[in-house]
Amino acid sequence: MIAWYIVPYEVIRQPDMIYRRCAMDGYTKQIFASGGNWTETEILGNRAIVKVRATQEILNTLDTVFKRLPKDRLDDSLADLSQTIKQKLKNELLDMGYTIEELQERFPKDLSEYTLRDVLKFATKRRLKPRYDAKKDEIFVDGIEQRCRPIESVDEEIQE
Repeated sequence: MIAWYIVPYEVIRQPDMIYRRCAMDGYTKQIFASGGNWTETEILGNRAIVKVRATQEILNTLDTVFKRLPKDRLDDSLADLSQTIKQKLKNELLDMGYTIEELQERFPKDLSEYTLRDVLKFATKRRLKPRYDAKKDEIFVDGIEQRCRPIESVDEEIQE
């Protein structure tokens, strides 16, 4: 089974280092043990878009932890989604850091006219480079704009 998720990054502190990782990494052993796999692309808002191949049981667990996207294939139309779900998708993009103007420019019509690929390509337009502040011993995600890994690359890596 395949599923797409929006997953936060988390800060990991060890005695001699601090680093960020995609929170999906906490489920890597379970996913791999079932013969599954996952990969990601970092996006705005200290998040990643993650594609997972796993058993239904594991996907059910992930559904309780992370935001699962409402479609499983990039070329799936969003036409059959409720207005509530489409608005949640738009709100997620806004929460990531995209502006209402950017959303309106890219999606001038109802999301019913688009596919999951369209939304994910938009979400992967940019991200911000993380930086470590030694004085505060914190990682901030407020650096210069970076390119994201293309969503097609993520899609190609994880197949059923």
